[in-house]
Amino acid sequence: MNINRISLPANFLEMSRQRLVMHLTKQITACLDALNDQMIWWRANEKSNAIGNLVLHCAGSTRHHIGHVVGGTDFIRNRDAEFAEREEIPKSDLLARLTFAVNEADEVLKTFNPGKLLETPSRGTRPTSYMETIDYQLIHYSVHTGQIVFATKMLKADAIDDIWRKISSRKR
Repeated sequence: MNINRISLPANFLEMSRQRLVMHLTKQITACLDALNDQMIWWRANEKSNAIGNLVLHCAGSTRHHIGHVVGGTDFIRNRDAEFAEREEIPKSDLLARLTFAVNEADEVLKTFNPGKLLETPSRGTRPTSYMETIDYQLIHYSVHTGQIVFATKMLKADAIDDIWRKISSRKR
């Protein structure tokens, strides 16, 4: 797709989709691939989140903001449970949950009508536009991706060197 030849609203949707579905999620999955279950559920202290909690949170927030609010799915989120989890959910289960959320978001963002971006969703918790909801989730997901990358590098220093360049260069 030549992004320069599409409308600004369609460009926003496509760039948001690419960043969420491809670039950021590939960083998270590369981190999970580099770690074992014990590392994924390690936490510095009881007030800190494990990588596993952050993955659950990324999946839950994506399903809520993109799937439910933007896409109209019937997903009901339990945000507190994302952070309260203390059992070592296996890496394969975390990846399956994240993949499901990202695939759902991919479909929503591919099929969303760009002409509706400035409209107010009926499912949001506060008055906002669809565009703001998508932008919020992209920024939110980016922040937690950075936390996951940082924690992964702390746990296994050589696990993900130059992760950003490797993922970005594959697309080109």
